[in-house]
Order: sequence, then C-alpha cells, then structure tokens
Amino acid sequence: MNSVFKNWKDGAILLTDAGWGDSGKGKCVSALKAEIGAKIIGGHNAGHTIVTDKGEFGLGLIPSTIINKDSFNLIGQEVVINPLFLINEISGLKKLGIAVSPKNLMIDARSHVVMKWHEVRDALSEEARGKGAIGSLHLGVGWTYSDRVNRRGLRLEDILAPDWKKRVRTELKNQIGVIEDMVREVKRKTGVKSKVEKDLNEREIIKDMAYARKFLSPFVGNTIDFAWKALDKNKKIVFEDSHGAMLEVSHGSWPFTTGVNTSVGALHRSFGGKAVRSLKKIIVSVKAYQTRVGGGPLPTENFGHFGNYVRKRGSEVGTRSGRARRCGPFDAPAIRYGLNIVGAGQNDEIALTKLDVLSGLNKIPVCVAYKHQRKIYAIPPRMDAQFLIKVRPQYEYLPGWKEDISGIRKFESLPKGAKKYILFIQKLLGRKITLVGVGKHQGATILPRVT
Repeated sequence: MNSVFKNWKDGAILLTDAGWGDSGKGKCVSALKAEIGAKIIGGHNAGHTIVTDKGEFGLGLIPSTIINKDSFNLIGQEVVINPLFLINEISGLKKLGIAVSPKNLMIDARSHVVMKWHEVRDALSEEARGKGAIGSLHLGVGWTYSDRVNRRGLRLEDILAPDWKKRVRTELKNQIGVIEDMVREVKRKTGVKSKVEKDLNEREIIKDMAYARKFLSPFVGNTIDFAWKALDKNKKIVFEDSHGAMLEVSHGSWPFTTGVNTSVGALHRSFGGKAVRSLKKIIVSVKAYQTRVGGGPLPTENFGHFGNYVRKRGSEVGTRSGRARRCGPFDAPAIRYGLNIVGAGQNDEIALTKLDVLSGLNKIPVCVAYKHQRKIYAIPPRMDAQFLIKVRPQYEYLPGWKEDISGIRKFESLPKGAKKYILFIQKLLGRKITLVGVGKHQGATILPRVT
C-alpha cells in the first residue's frame, strides 16, 4: 500500500473518526502536508489539540491545517459559527505566532450562526429531560442545526447584509416565543419552574453582532466554489471531520449523539457530491483505547485500574468541554461498525494514536466481540443506546510493555508487546495501520512499513 502519510502527491483525503471522537485527528492533520484544509461539520463543541514546538493549540472551529504556514484553510457551510468564539480563536492563534488572515482562512457565508438564544434553548432542553439528559455542553450547537434544518435562524450572510439589524431583531422576537414555550415544557415535564437564565438583551446582542460583522467580514466567502476549483486542479485537500461515527445522528449511539452526520455525509453537506466522489483516500483516526465524553453507553468503560490509568496518563479531558473523559479498553466491535459508517474500505488507512499511554501496563484488555442474548457479535447489527446497554464485552488480554516509547520513530524499535498490540488491532480491524502516535508532539509518530 502507498500510504498518504509517506507519499501524498495530489487529490483529496477525508480524515474522520470511527469511535466517539477525541481520537487524535489533529495529530493526523499535522502529519499530512495539505495544500488546503477544510473543516466540514460541527461547532465549537468539538475541538482538536495539536502540540508543536510553539506550544499546545486547542482548536475549535478553525481547521488544524492552520498551523501549516503553506496551507489555505476553509470553514465549510455546514460548520455552525459562534462569532465571538471564532474571533477569540483567531486572536488567540495570532498571539501564539500563528498567522491567520483572509490570505489563509475563508469562512462560508452560508454557515449558520450560533446565538445566545441557542444556548438558552440547549439548557432548557436538558433541564426538561431531567435524569435523561444527554450530556450537552449547553453551547447551543445542536439547536443551531435544528434551526438550519427547519430553514430558520441566521446565516453569516444575514449578519453581513445591509439590513442586518432588522434581521437580528426579527429572529430574536421569534426565538423568544420558542423559549417561552420551552419554559412551559420544563414545568410540565418536571413539575418545577425552570432555573435556566433566559435574559436575552437586545442591545448586547446587536453590539456583539456589530463587532462580529466588522471583524469577520474580510474572511467570509464562497468555500464551495473555492473547493471545487481546487478539486478540479487535483490539489492536496484534507477534509477534516469533527466528531466520531458513534456520535453520528443517524448511525451512532442514538439518542446520545450529536445532531449531525459525520464522514462522507458531513462532507456532502458542506461541499457536495463532487467532493465525495473526488476522494482518493479515507483516513480513520483511532485511539489505542476507548474514550467518551458525556452521557450514553460506553460498553468497555472501566472504573478500575485500567480506566484510571489511561485517564491520568492520557490527560483525558475534553479539548472544548473541559470534562474528564470516560475511559476503557479498545472496543473492536464498535470501531468495526464505525468503519462501515464512515465508508473506510480495504485500501483506506488507520491512524492508531496515543499508543504511548498504554506503556507500563502488565497486560492490556481488548474487547474483540459483544455478547447479546447468547449471541456473539464481531460486528454488532446496530449501535443505538437501547442495544448497547445490553451487550457484554468479550475480552482478550495482550502482554504489555514497560518502556517509554515516546522517543521511538521506527516500528522495529518498539518493544515486543507494543508491536504485537499494533498488529493485533490491525488484524481485528482488517485495515492497514499506517501511522502510530506515540506522544503529544506532532512529530511523535511512527510510520510502519505497509505491504
């Protein structure tokens, strides 16, 4: 196999995640020398972390390729934009010495805008669910997508329009009505009055949007047209996913999911079928163990030594959420299912990240199958929460290794246990592992010889 990590000459690549997210996609992007990086889905609830010689960068809305001085960066139309967050992100990167300007970043005018009222609706929705809350961060991302699907809300082009104040005020009035209905719903479902702060100050909202309009207008353009022309020229483009397949609204652990599609579905929503059909390769970032943020089932979740060990060594805290991630052994049935969701075939590639976190364990459990109603599933028939809460993980145990592997750059130099673990995961997934992450720094990678 000719791995794109070693020899990427031209064409488009999709970088995605087969699990519950947080799999090290940022490291994969930094290992690829893309001419163009394009964020295809999500909001500021999902982020990627990259560690370089300049420091650690926690990115939310801006593509990870921003750290590459020769890359142009696109934020696709299906990414929902919190304008103030994006402004802070741009300003923060500049302070760290990363160049960000209209010369290397374009935001699509058709992107929906995350407003204060979406955060209020998010909090009210969770409050109404009571004990059944799904673990939302109350950032308003899901409710912005709800407005987008229902053909309401504001897009960036509305904020830039000559009559933008009128559009904002009209939408505010509409949203206040929606919020009043949701407040009544909280009382009906829970029997108590809502405690969510619901103040939407029109003057403050107009002030914030005036600031955002002035700051962001030079960055706004037509990302679809830009991407399509680049595809025609066979430019090296990496389309960057935000979430994992298990958080996919249609195929994931429903209802404990995001409100959007991932992988090729997300790519289509931002850049259309032309981008999907132009893909030369899908790269799937997979962590060497399993993690999840928020509510919902995680079949291999471990509350004992293993879970605590990898959480501490792996610094498992959400880039955007700040919440401790739930941890457990590698879940092959879930990842196999996820590979089918994202469309990864035999000629696509796996990037196995954070292998170094497992150093020091005497033995390492790996979930190789699920048991459900006396049946054994290597690939489950479904992955919704109703099914997952009933499965029993079936484990095999591999020998661990004691050595620190963060300084190793050749597969042959790894401890025997580490090499065996990589090859075992590769066999379980039926796809070649072409990158192994062995440390936080962007350069802490191994590119195994693939045949």
